[in-house]
Amino acid sequence: MKYYMKILKESIIIVILSSLMGMISGSVLSSNKEILSAIPILLLIIPALNSLIGDMSTVLVSRLTTHLYIGTLSPKIQISDRLKEDFYGLLITTLLSLVSLLFLGYLVGIISGIRIVNPLLMIFIMSITVLLLFSIMFIALFLGAIFLFKRGRDPNNFLIPFVTSLADFLTPLFLIVFIIIFI
Repeated sequence: MKYYMKILKESIIIVILSSLMGMISGSVLSSNKEILSAIPILLLIIPALNSLIGDMSTVLVSRLTTHLYIGTLSPKIQISDRLKEDFYGLLITTLLSLVSLLFLGYLVGIISGIRIVNPLLMIFIMSITVLLLFSIMFIALFLGAIFLFKRGRDPNNFLIPFVTSLADFLTPLFLIVFIIIFI
Protein backbone atom coordinates (compact mmCIF):
# COMPACT_ATOMS: atom_id res chain seq x y z
CA MET A 1 0.00 0.00 0.00
CA LYS A 2 2.91 2.33 0.74
CA TYR A 3 4.16 2.01 -2.87
CA TYR A 4 0.74 2.98 -4.27
CA MET A 5 0.53 6.01 -1.99
CA LYS A 6 3.99 7.08 -3.19
CA ILE A 7 2.85 6.87 -6.82
CA LEU A 8 -0.35 8.77 -6.00
CA LYS A 9 1.55 11.47 -4.13
CA GLU A 10 4.11 11.88 -6.93
CA SER A 11 1.49 11.90 -9.67
CA ILE A 12 -1.41 13.98 -8.38
CA ILE A 13 0.20 17.41 -8.85
CA ILE A 14 1.41 16.65 -12.35
CA VAL A 15 -2.00 15.27 -13.35
CA ILE A 16 -3.64 18.52 -12.20
CA LEU A 17 -1.03 20.57 -14.11
CA SER A 18 -1.57 18.40 -17.17
CA SER A 19 -5.31 19.01 -17.01
CA LEU A 20 -4.72 22.77 -16.85
CA MET A 21 -2.38 22.57 -19.83
CA GLY A 22 -5.07 20.64 -21.71
CA MET A 23 -7.55 23.42 -21.09
CA ILE A 24 -5.04 26.02 -22.28
CA SER A 25 -4.34 23.93 -25.38
CA GLY A 26 -8.05 23.76 -26.17
CA SER A 27 -8.30 27.52 -25.75
CA VAL A 28 -5.39 28.09 -28.15
CA LEU A 29 -7.02 25.85 -30.76
CA SER A 30 -10.43 27.43 -30.25
CA SER A 31 -9.11 30.98 -30.55
CA ASN A 32 -7.42 30.16 -33.87
CA LYS A 33 -10.40 28.60 -35.66
CA GLU A 34 -9.97 30.85 -38.69
CA ILE A 35 -6.40 29.71 -39.33
CA LEU A 36 -7.26 26.06 -38.85
CA SER A 37 -10.36 26.18 -41.04
CA ALA A 38 -8.44 28.04 -43.76
CA ILE A 39 -6.01 25.11 -43.96
CA PRO A 40 -8.23 22.03 -43.55
CA ILE A 41 -5.40 19.52 -43.94
CA LEU A 42 -4.19 20.68 -40.50
CA LEU A 43 -7.41 19.48 -38.90
CA LEU A 44 -6.64 16.07 -40.33
CA ILE A 45 -2.98 15.99 -39.29
CA ILE A 46 -2.84 17.82 -35.90
CA PRO A 47 -4.09 14.86 -33.82
CA ALA A 48 -1.53 12.57 -35.42
CA LEU A 49 1.26 15.12 -34.91
CA ASN A 50 0.29 15.45 -31.24
CA SER A 51 0.39 11.70 -30.91
CA LEU A 52 3.74 11.43 -32.71
CA ILE A 53 5.47 13.97 -30.46
CA GLY A 54 3.82 12.62 -27.31
CA ASP A 55 4.66 8.99 -28.14
CA MET A 56 8.29 9.72 -28.97
CA SER A 57 8.68 11.78 -25.83
CA THR A 58 7.13 9.03 -23.70
CA VAL A 59 9.54 6.50 -25.20
CA LEU A 60 12.40 8.88 -24.42
CA VAL A 61 11.34 9.31 -20.78
CA SER A 62 11.06 5.57 -20.40
CA ARG A 63 14.49 4.98 -21.93
CA LEU A 64 16.13 7.72 -19.84
CA THR A 65 14.59 6.38 -16.64
CA THR A 66 15.66 2.83 -17.44
CA HIS A 67 19.21 3.95 -18.25
CA LEU A 68 19.40 5.90 -14.99
CA TYR A 69 18.13 2.98 -12.88
CA ILE A 70 20.38 0.35 -14.44
CA GLY A 71 23.38 2.67 -14.50
CA THR A 72 24.06 2.91 -18.25
CA LEU A 73 23.50 6.67 -18.01
CA SER A 74 25.11 8.64 -15.24
CA PRO A 75 22.86 11.12 -13.41
CA LYS A 76 24.94 14.05 -14.62
CA ILE A 77 24.24 16.64 -17.25
CA GLN A 78 26.73 15.46 -19.84
CA ILE A 79 26.66 14.02 -23.32
CA SER A 80 27.33 10.30 -23.45
CA ASP A 81 27.38 7.65 -26.17
CA ARG A 82 24.16 6.15 -24.78
CA LEU A 83 22.44 9.54 -24.95
CA LYS A 84 23.65 10.09 -28.53
CA GLU A 85 22.36 6.63 -29.54
CA ASP A 86 18.94 7.39 -28.07
CA PHE A 87 18.87 10.84 -29.69
CA TYR A 88 19.73 9.61 -33.17
CA GLY A 89 17.53 6.52 -32.92
CA LEU A 90 14.50 8.52 -31.82
CA LEU A 91 15.24 11.28 -34.35
CA ILE A 92 15.33 8.80 -37.22
CA THR A 93 12.16 7.13 -35.95
CA THR A 94 10.45 10.52 -35.63
CA LEU A 95 11.46 11.57 -39.15
CA LEU A 96 10.30 8.27 -40.67
CA SER A 97 7.02 8.57 -38.76
CA LEU A 98 6.62 12.15 -39.98
CA VAL A 99 7.15 11.12 -43.60
CA SER A 100 4.58 8.34 -43.20
CA LEU A 101 2.15 10.69 -41.49
CA LEU A 102 2.51 13.33 -44.19
CA PHE A 103 2.07 10.77 -46.95
CA LEU A 104 -1.00 9.21 -45.36
CA GLY A 105 -2.44 12.60 -44.39
CA TYR A 106 -2.14 13.96 -47.89
CA LEU A 107 -3.44 10.71 -49.39
CA VAL A 108 -6.52 10.82 -47.17
CA GLY A 109 -6.87 14.53 -47.94
CA ILE A 110 -6.81 13.92 -51.68
CA ILE A 111 -9.19 10.95 -51.49
CA SER A 112 -11.67 12.80 -49.27
CA GLY A 113 -11.46 16.00 -51.33
CA ILE A 114 -9.94 18.20 -48.63
CA ARG A 115 -8.47 21.36 -50.10
CA ILE A 116 -4.67 21.26 -49.83
CA VAL A 117 -3.08 24.70 -49.65
CA ASN A 118 0.56 24.90 -50.82
CA PRO A 119 1.65 21.34 -49.93
CA LEU A 120 5.40 22.05 -49.92
CA LEU A 121 5.02 24.95 -47.51
CA MET A 122 2.77 22.85 -45.26
CA ILE A 123 5.30 20.00 -45.29
CA PHE A 124 8.02 22.50 -44.37
CA ILE A 125 5.94 23.97 -41.52
CA MET A 126 5.06 20.53 -40.13
CA SER A 127 8.65 19.33 -40.44
CA ILE A 128 10.11 22.36 -38.67
CA THR A 129 7.46 22.04 -35.96
CA VAL A 130 8.27 18.37 -35.33
CA LEU A 131 12.04 18.91 -35.36
CA LEU A 132 11.84 21.89 -33.02
CA LEU A 133 9.49 20.06 -30.64
CA PHE A 134 11.66 16.95 -30.72
CA SER A 135 14.73 19.00 -29.80
CA ILE A 136 12.95 20.91 -27.03
CA MET A 137 11.43 17.73 -25.60
CA PHE A 138 14.72 15.82 -25.73
CA ILE A 139 16.61 18.49 -23.81
CA ALA A 140 13.80 19.21 -21.33
CA LEU A 141 13.16 15.55 -20.62
CA PHE A 142 16.83 14.74 -20.21
CA LEU A 143 17.25 17.59 -17.71
CA GLY A 144 13.98 16.71 -15.97
CA ALA A 145 14.88 13.02 -15.67
CA ILE A 146 18.29 13.83 -14.18
CA PHE A 147 16.79 16.39 -11.77
CA LEU A 148 14.05 14.05 -10.55
CA PHE A 149 16.30 10.99 -10.35
CA LYS A 150 18.84 12.86 -8.23
CA ARG A 151 16.06 13.77 -5.80
CA GLY A 152 14.94 10.17 -5.42
CA ARG A 153 11.77 10.56 -7.49
CA ASP A 154 10.68 8.30 -10.31
CA PRO A 155 10.89 10.41 -13.50
CA ASN A 156 8.16 8.29 -15.12
CA ASN A 157 5.57 9.40 -12.55
CA PHE A 158 6.21 13.09 -13.28
CA LEU A 159 7.40 13.33 -16.85
CA ILE A 160 5.11 10.96 -18.77
CA PRO A 161 1.84 12.74 -17.90
CA PHE A 162 3.56 16.11 -18.21
CA VAL A 163 5.12 15.42 -21.60
CA THR A 164 1.90 14.26 -23.23
CA SER A 165 0.11 17.42 -22.11
CA LEU A 166 3.05 19.58 -23.12
CA ALA A 167 3.09 18.00 -26.59
CA ASP A 168 -0.68 18.53 -26.91
CA PHE A 169 -0.17 22.19 -26.04
CA LEU A 170 3.01 22.98 -28.00
CA THR A 171 2.25 21.16 -31.27
CA PRO A 172 -0.77 23.27 -32.30
CA LEU A 173 0.80 26.40 -30.82
CA PHE A 174 3.97 26.01 -32.90
CA LEU A 175 1.98 25.08 -36.01
CA ILE A 176 -0.16 28.19 -35.65
CA VAL A 177 2.87 30.42 -35.00
CA PHE A 178 4.73 29.04 -38.02
CA ILE A 179 1.64 29.39 -40.22
CA ILE A 180 1.32 33.02 -39.17
CA ILE A 181 5.02 33.59 -39.87
CA PHE A 182 5.27 31.79 -43.22
CA ILE A 183 1.82 32.24 -44.79
